Amino acid sequence: MDEEKGKLNADTKALLAYQSRSKSTGLAYFLWFFLGGFGIHRFYLGSSGIGILVLLCTLSGVFLMFPLIVTACVLIYDLFTLPSQVSTQNQKILTEIGG
Repeated sequence: MDEEKGKLNADTKALLAYQSRSKSTGLAYFLWFFLGGFGIHRFYLGSSGIGILVLLCTLSGVFLMFPLIVTACVLIYDLFTLPSQVSTQNQKILTEIGG
């Protein structure tokens, strides 16, 4: 009986760890809508490389037109793929926790 209690406790800890680290689709879309031009939603999802690219393209787009086109393409792509990106990130978190 004590072993079963310990197992439940470990499962509870794993669940709490997952819930505290998991990503929300709603928050990802919120960040995309309000701060997407700066790539903040990509940083939230752990895609720092793309986030930096979008940020640099937006900042340099003040002077050039092409970087803004790159930013627009990434934002349009993200509009349709954010749920799958969140799901992929949550799956990685689940794998790291060991669930």
